[in-house]
Amino acid sequence: MLKRTVLCLMSCVLCLGSYVRAADVNAPSAFSHTTSPTGFIKGHSWGWVGSKGQYLGDARVYAMKKLAQTKANWICISVAGEMMTASDTNILWGDNDPCMVTDAEIKRAVELARQNNLKVILKPVVNCRDTTWRGFIDFKVPDGSKSDIVQWNIWFGNFTKFLVHYAQIAQDTKCDMLCLGCEMGTSERFANQWRAVIAEVRKVYTGPLTYNANHGNEDKVNWWDAVDIIGMSGYYTVGADTNKPGDDPCKVPNDSSIEGMKKRWTPIKQKLRYVSKRYDRPLFFIEIGVCSAKGNTSYPWDHPRKDAIFAGDEQARFYQAAMESFWDEPWFFGFVFWDWPSPLYSLEDAKTDTSFCPYGKPAEKVVKEWFAKPR
Repeated sequence: MLKRTVLCLMSCVLCLGSYVRAADVNAPSAFSHTTSPTGFIKGHSWGWVGSKGQYLGDARVYAMKKLAQTKANWICISVAGEMMTASDTNILWGDNDPCMVTDAEIKRAVELARQNNLKVILKPVVNCRDTTWRGFIDFKVPDGSKSDIVQWNIWFGNFTKFLVHYAQIAQDTKCDMLCLGCEMGTSERFANQWRAVIAEVRKVYTGPLTYNANHGNEDKVNWWDAVDIIGMSGYYTVGADTNKPGDDPCKVPNDSSIEGMKKRWTPIKQKLRYVSKRYDRPLFFIEIGVCSAKGNTSYPWDHPRKDAIFAGDEQARFYQAAMESFWDEPWFFGFVFWDWPSPLYSLEDAKTDTSFCPYGKPAEKVVKEWFAKPR
């Protein structure tokens, strides 16, 4: 009798297990590449790099107000801690970094955004004080032959503490999204370490998470499934044909026509669509833009050179081509244009300013027209 009862119970458990597995198969996924917890993002990056005192004073209030008047509904508050060099495992941030905005200043910036009806992405980034690009951070064994995994793990431990601190601020201030760093190409191959970092951040912050990969690295991040929305820098070479790997875009004839740039966006769009579908996550440009300088659409990641010629119309065409190319894609969920400084330059200076900011330039009109549209 006992044996029969046990067998019956085991049979019930097996049946239940089969039911649960069947139910799991039919259950809707928590994620989809055509839905996003954020809605469509119309925004700008603000306040880079987050130097101490940068978010204080009336000029910052004015800058935030003008940003909101572009019909934006999101703002990305971008701040940077520092490594002394690209091979230093220590990260300076908060009170330990005399150059960085304080926690109180970040909270003030979030409050200013709320006053202007803007949703907030908080984006803590790590820079190198010796000006090495963060995408080149690396730790080598003494003879330089390979990466030093021990040093990398020490760095990831420090990076986790850095992100968790700002994740707590994001949670306390009810930020609408948290970005887990920016364009850190050399670190992206360490998928297990990144997954561990994300797990720790999720213990503190309950909102949507993203990470900002550099243009061209969209398919090199194999842990996109660990975040809620894929964040890309959109500084693709669309103002010139670079058909061979290694071509110098500065030496290729520039074509900044809207149709020419849309043509070059097409294969890029196909690749981004594939990545979005492969990982079943929506995708957006957490950074995109170009300086208002002649020829910069051929190398939109670059800051203006000393001899740059103002080209507000070329910048506007870049914006228009990007909007037309991506706006109606069901897997694509928005633009965060780089960048909106704090404080702003004057409208008079906008006539010759060759920076990324669209304020007072033809590109601002393009932004307003598109951001006013429903999506």
